[in-house]
Amino acid sequence: MKDIEIKLNKIHQNSYFIFTAYKSFKRISEFLRKNFPNSSYVIITDQIVEKLYGEKLFQIIKRSGKKTLLFSVPSGERSKSQKYKTILEEKMLENHIDRHAVIIALGGGVVGDLAGFVAATYMRGISYIQVPTTLLAMVDSSIGGKTAIDTPQGKNMIGAFWHPRAVFVDLKFLESLPQKQFINGLIEAVKMFMTSDRKSFLYVERNIDMLLKKDKRIIKNVILNALKTKARVVERDEREVGERMILNFGHTIGHALENLSKYKILHGYAVALGVIVEARLAVNNGKLREEDFLRIRRLLVNKMGIELKYLRSYKWREILNHSKNDKKTKNGKPHYVILKEIGKVYREKDKFAHPISDMAVRQSLKEITLENNT
Repeated sequence: MKDIEIKLNKIHQNSYFIFTAYKSFKRISEFLRKNFPNSSYVIITDQIVEKLYGEKLFQIIKRSGKKTLLFSVPSGERSKSQKYKTILEEKMLENHIDRHAVIIALGGGVVGDLAGFVAATYMRGISYIQVPTTLLAMVDSSIGGKTAIDTPQGKNMIGAFWHPRAVFVDLKFLESLPQKQFINGLIEAVKMFMTSDRKSFLYVERNIDMLLKKDKRIIKNVILNALKTKARVVERDEREVGERMILNFGHTIGHALENLSKYKILHGYAVALGVIVEARLAVNNGKLREEDFLRIRRLLVNKMGIELKYLRSYKWREILNHSKNDKKTKNGKPHYVILKEIGKVYREKDKFAHPISDMAVRQSLKEITLENNT
C-alpha cells in the first residue's frame, strides 16, 4: 500500500502523511525518534487495546530512552466524555508532561477523538499521532483532524479541529477485529463512495461477498480508495464549511439513533440506517433515482445485514428532535446531505447540506419502517 499525503493550507502550514503498512510499531518508534527527538511520549488507549497492543507498543517506544507513559480508559463510547478527558489531563500534569510531548492515540474512534481533543487543548495544543486499530477509525475518524467528546445532548458536540502529525494505518490490526466491527467500519467507507466515488462503490458491490470473508487484496483496495477519497475532501475543505459536509451523509439521522440508543447501536450501523432514510429523502425530493436507492438498500440490508427494525424502536418525533442537535443544524432546522446519484451529491451553489421539512423526514421514516423484509 502507498503512503498518502494530506496537504493542509489553513489550520497548519505543514502537511502530514497517512502511512500504510503491516506491523508498523517499529516504524512508529522510528518516526517519533526522527521527528520528536527531544519529546516525551504519552500513549492513550482503551483497556481492551491495551492488552492486545498497548503494552507491546509501550515497550518498543520506551527503548528510545525517552520518558514514555501508557494510559488507558474503559472501552466504549462512555469514555469519550469530559470526565475521562479531565482524568487524562490530570495524569499528564501529575507526571510533568510538558508542551513538547507527543500523544499516541492507539485505538478506535473513541480513543482517537478523545486523545486528539486532549492534544488540542493540553497546554494550548501539543502534537499527536493517530494509530487506529479498527477499520472505522482507519478510514474515517483518524483522518481530517476532527476531535471531540460527547455530551448528554448529542455526539461530538464539544471539540476542536486539530490535525495529527501522522496517521499509521496497519492492516495487521484487522486480523483481531470481530466481524461486526469490521462491517461497522466498512459502512463508513461505502458511505464515502456513495457521495464521492461511484467506481469504488461498484467495486464494493461487485466484491462484497469476498470482502466480508476478509479477502486481503480486496480489503487493501477498499481501504486505499477510502483513504484517498477522504484525504482529497479534507484538503479541499479543512474546516468543514462546505464540501466536507458530504462526509456526514447519513449522520443527521445516524447520530440521533446513536444518542437515542445510548450508543448501543454502533456508529456505522446507525449511519447505515441514516443513509437508507436520507437516500429515501433524496428519492422523495426527486433528486435520486429509485434504482440507485434500491442498490444502496440492497448492499446495506441484504448483503451487510443492516436491520431496519431498529428504526421501529423509536417514534419519528424522537428521532427528529434528536436530529436537531446535529452540527449541520442552522436556526433550529436540521440540514441533510442529498444524494443526486451514486457517487455524487446534490449541490446548490456552495451549499452541500440542505434544510428538509420535518414532514418530509417523517414520510421517509414511515416508508422505511413499513418495509416488511427486516
